[in-house]
Amino acid sequence: MKAALDVLRRLADGKVIEPFDAQLAGVVVRRGCRTRTGEETADQPLAGDQALAIALAAAFACRACGDGHSAISVAELGGQALEAQTRMPGALPPNHDYDRADWWTELLRGATCVSDGRAPAPLVLRDGLVQLWRYFKAEERIARRVHEMLRAGGAAPAFEIITGGPGTGKTTYIADKLKQMVVADTARTALAAPTGKAATRLTETLRQRLGEVQLPLKASTIHRLLGTSKRTTTFTHNEENHLAEDFVIVDEASMVDVLLMDALLRAMKPGARLMLVGDQHQLSSVGAGDLLGELCREAKDEGPGSPLFLSVTWLTRSWRFEERPGIGALAKGILAGDGDAVLAACADSAAPYVQLQVPPRNPEAILEPVLPHLRKCLEADSPAALLDALGAFRLLAPEREERLGVSGINAAVERWLEGQGRAVRQDLWYHGRPVLVTENNYALGVFNGDLGVVWRDDDGVAVYFPAEGGATRKVSRARLPRVETAWAMTVHKAQGSEFNEVLVVFPEYESRLLSRELLYTAVTRARQSVTIFAGEGAIRSAVGRSTGRTSGLAGRLREVGG
Repeated sequence: MKAALDVLRRLADGKVIEPFDAQLAGVVVRRGCRTRTGEETADQPLAGDQALAIALAAAFACRACGDGHSAISVAELGGQALEAQTRMPGALPPNHDYDRADWWTELLRGATCVSDGRAPAPLVLRDGLVQLWRYFKAEERIARRVHEMLRAGGAAPAFEIITGGPGTGKTTYIADKLKQMVVADTARTALAAPTGKAATRLTETLRQRLGEVQLPLKASTIHRLLGTSKRTTTFTHNEENHLAEDFVIVDEASMVDVLLMDALLRAMKPGARLMLVGDQHQLSSVGAGDLLGELCREAKDEGPGSPLFLSVTWLTRSWRFEERPGIGALAKGILAGDGDAVLAACADSAAPYVQLQVPPRNPEAILEPVLPHLRKCLEADSPAALLDALGAFRLLAPEREERLGVSGINAAVERWLEGQGRAVRQDLWYHGRPVLVTENNYALGVFNGDLGVVWRDDDGVAVYFPAEGGATRKVSRARLPRVETAWAMTVHKAQGSEFNEVLVVFPEYESRLLSRELLYTAVTRARQSVTIFAGEGAIRSAVGRSTGRTSGLAGRLREVGG
């Protein structure tokens, strides 16, 4: 056992795995793990190859969750062990069959801390996948509840998925559903979204769509709907204290992770209905799992006629991109993984609003296309005018750090501002600074992802945020939760938002964050034009790489569905 723990320590010291991954794996190896022999269990701690295999499997499974996967395949265990050997020669014992799946399987199955899912254990080995027990049980419960709702049937579907790209009418679909329910007064309904920004945007958009029909409710975050407890990490509403609502609609469902969806389903009362709305092709949740994408892929695999397939409404016509077909062609090429089609869309003279530009040597060169917008920001005579100017464009980057990351681009904008006479270096809270909220504050009604602007006048310094009807609301700087400068933002932070013009800036190096889903999410934030700063090779690499997440949900759905 000591040798296995030493391996974990070396891998953590060498930053191959995170300290938390090593700590969790160490706990698994130390506590309650014994060797299993047939039907009998030998009363002895793990040792040798078995201790090593358990330690690595637990560490890599934990790391996989941090990377967005709810499971890791046995084959990938071997791949990660070999990668660790390459990065840190000598960290792992040599002359082991790390590349053989049966080596892992035999050793894992022979320990009491690994089960097939029918009995509690720290690790689950099933269908060639290794999972932490928490994620296995969450996916099992999700699958069971989804099929319960599918079987419920009735006049109104108990489970629905509405999926489509930008401008395909997802919000209009929700609005039509709400109109029917308001007229019929048939069900208590909750509107929810994974972030405060998405919830606010859903409320505002629905009010516009509903017209004379008054929206009887306001969207909230899923966390707020479930009720967060200050004293514990659990939710107020759960399987013992159900939500009162008969119908729950979740927008931007691609951003909902496995554990949050499990918590929502456990809190919904028997017989309640659920509608998930989102774009299955967008970036997945920050947390583990690709819930919406997995459900949609499984529906297609089951085929027409299956209950899950029939529960999905596939919206394919983009009204927005009919006015800008070049952006539509670009998005289509990205989703198809067709680098030639993507490059052709960028070079199409009939669509000058889609451009691919050579990466600049310095961040200042990136600003050229958005200088008119930046000047409008400088000329703004009110917080509302400044927010309007900012909403017209957005600089997006996959990475947060480095010269061509969010921090580097923000610094480049601030250097330009100084050249225009704006006193940036003298005060972090300079006039006109756009700030992005990075944590929720329900008392203030300010949420993670909200964009505000710093405004200085005779009354002092405050931050203004958009309000209903084009108005603004003022928040004291002292009361604000954590914020960051937001001339540029990550693609993840831009999910659920739309801008007239979008600039996407690739990093100067090969980044593991670059993928088909990230590029698709970035370019589809644009209403009118999109410019990508990247080389052709980087574009082909990104389009050819999918962030496909490893999950056990499909297996659980098939088991429960028979």
